[in-house]
Amino acid sequence: MSYYKHQEYDFVQRTKKIINQYDSIIINEKEKFEVTLLINCFVGLLMTPQQYWIDQIPQTLIRNKEWGLKKEYFRVCKDTSGNELLDLRQVTRHLRNSVAHYSFKTFNNQNHVIKSIKFTDKKNRTEITFEAEIPISNLKDFLNHLSDWFLNEMKKNQ
Repeated sequence: MSYYKHQEYDFVQRTKKIINQYDSIIINEKEKFEVTLLINCFVGLLMTPQQYWIDQIPQTLIRNKEWGLKKEYFRVCKDTSGNELLDLRQVTRHLRNSVAHYSFKTFNNQNHVIKSIKFTDKKNRTEITFEAEIPISNLKDFLNHLSDWFLNEMKKNQ
């Protein structure tokens, strides 16, 4: 097992490789758990880098073309002051919280394949500050774009 030369950077990059490697493995469909792996990889692609880079994450509006997410996926997205704000920093913060606090639910299609995940974040465990249902393919696109952004920022600061 190789060591980390630049732990933060290598951790994100290796996590991306794990997902891509898994997608190329031939496994019986009933034993293929790519969504479970994706959620587990939130630690490497979102949670760990977000904790360190939260203040550098741009407060740009979320756009499908750029980030793989459509406005209609979001029902609620509030900033820390309670204002509705659908920007990259808020979305990453809420997704991180949702996964960290196990506040998400998967939805299946007719073939019993997970098609989307509903993420929820609450203030003081009562007030919903974030709710979004994101299709798996869009979620993968988002995490891929976001982790690329993190990797680029990390390269700049080495």
